[in-house]
Amino acid sequence: MNTESFTEAPSSGFAAEATVFFEAIDDTSPDSLSACAGWTAHEISAHIAAAATELARNLEAYGEHRPVPATRGFEEREAPYRSLADEELRMELPRSITRAAKALDAVLVAEPGAVVPWTGRHMVVKTFVTHLRSEFALHRWDLLGDDETSWRLLAQPELTDHAVEVLGRVLVSRGMKAVPAGFRAVIASPGSSDVVALADEDGARLTRGGEPAEPSIVGDAGARLLMLWGRRPNDPRRLQATQGAQVLDRLQRFLAGY
Repeated sequence: MNTESFTEAPSSGFAAEATVFFEAIDDTSPDSLSACAGWTAHEISAHIAAAATELARNLEAYGEHRPVPATRGFEEREAPYRSLADEELRMELPRSITRAAKALDAVLVAEPGAVVPWTGRHMVVKTFVTHLRSEFALHRWDLLGDDETSWRLLAQPELTDHAVEVLGRVLVSRGMKAVPAGFRAVIASPGSSDVVALADEDGARLTRGGEPAEPSIVGDAGARLLMLWGRRPNDPRRLQATQGAQVLDRLQRFLAGY
């Protein structure tokens, strides 16, 4: 895949993660299973291409002072890419990322603090850079699993910050009915602040800090990020459940991903 065009874009702070993701795709059969239930590598490629195209549609409209289109759902935007032959999809994938990089660059250069409508809410445009970094790192892991590159990418603290601060309600939306009101669990990683998964009068969400409490889960930063996204490291010893099986079961069902 030719990735030179998007690596040259000033806004493409996701180039490092994108490059190793593309390398993983190039080394993986389109029919290979992934860690995403029901998805092969082909579906992961379609998901990434569709997300980049949707982002580009949004930001191009915003940058050109046109009405920003409503964000399409996963099925609507991904189905056309899934239907492509894999050779066609592998050509479209870098094109979609290049288009998204150029749209990001145009908006951020003109308006660094821009905010756009996205999936029924509003997003600060610069957070899309970290979101794409997260998508590439996580989906690379879905393809190749635990290796040194995955450990390094997933351990980046800003990816956990993004999961908590930007996606803190989204990542528990599927599993929020799995826990009782008042549920609170601390997910700790040595050397960084705790992540708290909770459901209270303010809703279900991930957050930082709060009242001190013994951790329910302890693990390295990359393994913790995988758990926040509804995944499990290949080596389960990277995480320890310190408050027993019941809390672990509830927390795993709560962190169902999206």
